[in-house]
Amino acid sequence: PCVLPLIPLYMSYLAGDSKTTDEEGNIHYDRVRVFLSTLFFTLGISLTFFLLGSAVNVLKDSIENCSEIISIIGGTLLVIFGLHELGVLHIDILDKDGRLKIDLHPEKMNCLKAFLLGFVFSLGWSPCIGPMMANALLVSAVSSSGYLYILAYALGMILPFLITGLFTSSILNLFAEKKKLLRYTLQVAGIVLILFGLYMIRNASVSILKLKETSSASNVTETGGLSQEEVEAYLADLKLQDGNGKTFYLSDHRGKYLFLNFTTTWCTYCHAEMPDYKEFAQREDVECFYVFSPVNEDHEDDIEKYVAENNIASMTVIDERGELFYYCGITGYPTLFVVSPEGHFLTYAAGQLSLEHFQQILEDSKQLES
Repeated sequence: PCVLPLIPLYMSYLAGDSKTTDEEGNIHYDRVRVFLSTLFFTLGISLTFFLLGSAVNVLKDSIENCSEIISIIGGTLLVIFGLHELGVLHIDILDKDGRLKIDLHPEKMNCLKAFLLGFVFSLGWSPCIGPMMANALLVSAVSSSGYLYILAYALGMILPFLITGLFTSSILNLFAEKKKLLRYTLQVAGIVLILFGLYMIRNASVSILKLKETSSASNVTETGGLSQEEVEAYLADLKLQDGNGKTFYLSDHRGKYLFLNFTTTWCTYCHAEMPDYKEFAQREDVECFYVFSPVNEDHEDDIEKYVAENNIASMTVIDERGELFYYCGITGYPTLFVVSPEGHFLTYAAGQLSLEHFQQILEDSKQLES
């Protein structure tokens, strides 16, 4: 919604000297020239988002462990921004413009100037665009699909300009007649900010509660610590669930090497290695499973949907309370654990693996047994 009020101003820049007025006073624009300028304008905007997305991706690893806290703080700020847009709160600093002051002489617009104008425009802070951009960057920073969110936000800003570049005369004349329409868009933006801020706070709070539940589920601290043999005995009879909703025990799968691939539905590396893991399970005389836990997901039905979409119900184990994750010390995804035919946890490997890696780990496990 923040883009619409800016369109008339920036389209007048991009039109340059291509505007003409007929005898009846109607304004017309050279469609080809305006669209070409608009196209390069949006390319300048896209460059900014590419650079910001790359910067956010670099920081992602360092803030991964505190993403819930960042989401709560960010969600609270978005609610404040939204209340400001609605006029409920008034924060002077948010109404100030911050931009690079470069005179591009827009009356003589060309492709290079349009590109620079888009780049400068996207770096500026305006009362509505600024909080929206901060929101997009915040969401991308704490999400596994960061680049996808940045792309979606960029398209949301770019497409209105491209459409206006094609139908400049009609759209600008409409905005001139319906000035109230632009005023209402800021109110819509405020509502969007508030709803999204509450959504982020809710998701982060649920995630924190699930993590606390996982920690309390473990009885390690209660018993003063367990030996490896005691942990293996406990996990062997830990009640889990398979992908078809039936009870699953590790102890029921002794006699073969058991590969437990700890994963999540949102892990791109886990999904990328799936074809190799499936092929390995078919080639070798081993039992291979994916281990999921609702504790690690955003929504309770994420696992069910993911398992169905990828046809891996027969290879799925559900760790409802995250105990298996806890005892195995899982801190990243994917992480593979190998259990011997006798039920001993032999070795593990973290990160995306190939078919050759899985085969080598099996050979190494056999060597460890001998």
